[in-house]
This record gives sequence, structure tokens and C-alpha cells, in this order.
Amino acid sequence: MTLINMSYRTNYPHTYFKTTIVIPDSGKKQYKAVWLLHGYTGDDTAWIRHANIEELAREHDWAVIMPEARNAFYTDSDFIPYYSYFIDELIPKIQGMFPISDKAEDNYIVGSSMGGYGALKIGFTNTDKFSKIAALSPVVDIENFRNNPKCPMSKNTFDTIFDSREKIQANQLTSIFNRLQPRSKVLTLCGDEDYMHEDNIMFKNFMTIHLTDHYTWMPVDGDHSWVTWVGNIGKVFKWLEN
Repeated sequence: MTLINMSYRTNYPHTYFKTTIVIPDSGKKQYKAVWLLHGYTGDDTAWIRHANIEELAREHDWAVIMPEARNAFYTDSDFIPYYSYFIDELIPKIQGMFPISDKAEDNYIVGSSMGGYGALKIGFTNTDKFSKIAALSPVVDIENFRNNPKCPMSKNTFDTIFDSREKIQANQLTSIFNRLQPRSKVLTLCGDEDYMHEDNIMFKNFMTIHLTDHYTWMPVDGDHSWVTWVGNIGKVFKWLEN
């Protein structure tokens, strides 16, 4: 198993961003890949610190790419044009440097919390790059997230990214879905004690109506924590395999 810690100066944010990559040693010329996104206050090491990502990569013989996103919400803003960086620079760089397939059917995007929002947003808007999307305890309603008393993100920080009502509405997942009508396979899960559980149930109902047999809801126990995500990431990888 090869573990790569990469840092390079990007053209978009004009700063250095990190990415942690796990590649199996089976010698394939092109691996299927899981792009695994972290949540608020996390970084590229978040998943590998908490879960045995190397074992999952070995079991499925997939590469796993864990990019640093800081607290940019996987969205373009005056602070960091993160979405553009991810799509236009990071993906082609990783696929060009490492033995990773660039076919949509070989690439899956997964994330938790803020990263779950990122996985859904990026997956919905880039069906030519990703065929399956999975989100664990995702932020599915960014306005409700901003106003939730349990939200860990300050309103001032949120407002530097989503700086108008028009931008909030344009970046709501339901708005993106309605605008683009993606047909990707999607899975979401959320613990029954999660402070965003009600939002996730509403999103589940929306997806069940609009995506029908392409959508999977995975009911799980737990709260908004790594205990829930680590306890279910193996099931998510198995779902991706089918």
C-alpha cells in the first residue's frame, strides 16, 4: 500500500494545498478512485486519522484521494475559489500524475458533513466525472445549517462564502438538482440523533421522489460524529462496489 502526502502551489487560491492519496500495490495501470471529502475544521488527514482507509483501499483495490478543503464548503468565494480549483485543477492533476482512471464510471465521490455537501454538489454538477455519490450526515440545507443553534460554523464565516441570498439559493442542493436533473446513483445516511437528521429526512423524501430507483437511503443509529461515520464507511464502500 502506497501512502502519498502531496503539497503544491495551486493556480486558483494562490497558496499551497495538501492532498493525501492511498494507492494499492496490485500494480494496475488505472485504478478506480474514491474521492473522500472531509468536513468542517478537517483536512486531508481527517479520514485516515479516524478510519482504516488503507484497509478499505486494499479490500476493494481502489485508490482513495483525500483533498484538503479547509473550511471553504467546496464552493467558490472571494476567500477561496475552491470549487473551480477542485474541478479544473486538482482532478486533472491527480489523474495525470497517478495511475487513476479518468472515466466517470471509475470515479466515486464521498464525504461527511460539509464534505457530504461537497460530494453531492460536485457529483450533481459533474456527472461526466463521477458516477456514484455517497454522503454521510451531509449538510443538505445550507440555510438551515447556518441558522441551526448547534451549527459549529460562525455566521460570519458562513457569510464570507455564501454572501447573498441569491448565492445561498443557487447553492442549495435541491436547486442544483432541479436545475441539472442528474441521474447519478446517490446514497445518503444520517444518524437518528444527528442535529441535522430532520433536514436529511426532508432531503431523503425529495431524492426518493425525483431520483427514484437511483437513490438509496441508509438509516443508521448515531449522532453527528466520527463514531457514526467510521461505523458506516465500510458499508458505503460496499454500496459503491455494486
